[in-house]
Amino acid sequence: MFTDAHLMQGQEGTAIGATEALDAGDYLTTTHRPHGHILGMGIEPKRVMAEIGGRETGISGGRGGEMHMFEPSQGIIGSNGIVGASLPHAAGAALASKLDGDDAVAIAFFGDGASNQGIVHETMNLAAVWELPVLFLVENNGYAVTLPVEESSGPEQLADRAAGYGMPGKTIEGQDVLTVYQEVSDSIESIRSGDGPQFIEAETYRYLDHTASLTGMFDYRSEEEEERWHERDPVPNFRERLLDADIFDADEIESIEATETERVEESVEFMEESELPPGEDAATGFYQDEEYDGIYQPRYR
Repeated sequence: MFTDAHLMQGQEGTAIGATEALDAGDYLTTTHRPHGHILGMGIEPKRVMAEIGGRETGISGGRGGEMHMFEPSQGIIGSNGIVGASLPHAAGAALASKLDGDDAVAIAFFGDGASNQGIVHETMNLAAVWELPVLFLVENNGYAVTLPVEESSGPEQLADRAAGYGMPGKTIEGQDVLTVYQEVSDSIESIRSGDGPQFIEAETYRYLDHTASLTGMFDYRSEEEEERWHERDPVPNFRERLLDADIFDADEIESIEATETERVEESVEFMEESELPPGEDAATGFYQDEEYDGIYQPRYR
């Protein structure tokens, strides 16, 4: 069984650059396009692929599908199919961190379409009032399904909205993984030192349609636009930077690519060979089945 996938080819630079800047103990929430973020947090690809296929061996036991993945032990407190819903979850984790007195930071990924949701503005406002250790990172890929961002949002740069909440905001190049890593690292360092929440707009682009099932159904992007963004593809451009810096030679990179291709193929095989969740466990995780002691314990696994 496959669910309709929200793929993120083209946005790898933002996902990996940002997650690489996090420390163990930090928190992440993300969107209906979560796979790069989940992998960036160190989750085994087999478990991600198994979840996409709805298998019991998946990261959420096959119950979340490709949009709803979580692994609290590695800081992943949920990807979310509800547009904009990742922000209040991240703010809640940040509030817990502040109350506990630790130095954990939460990062909330959301899209340019979500940036117009009321819950997004309410959360950022409250985070500023409470000075929560949270980074709001909007992946501006230019379109909410097919609606261009310039037709849905007033400011030319979404990061300009940060001033309205009294928090720092900046727009960065989302296609370069090293730029993203440095910019996010700087913001997280500031947040961790007690400076309160911050806002980053990463300008990026998805090369495929909003979902796999919508492929080719709408004609909303020009060939010139797509070619321009493909020239900024984060994967081959990072490969060239590694070569130019003599970090790896061509043979070493080819070997790495072959190894990762094999990992993907093994992940697909693992998913296909894994069992579907048993029907009798369909309601597991929906209700508290023990006396509540004031500490919420997930019942999903």
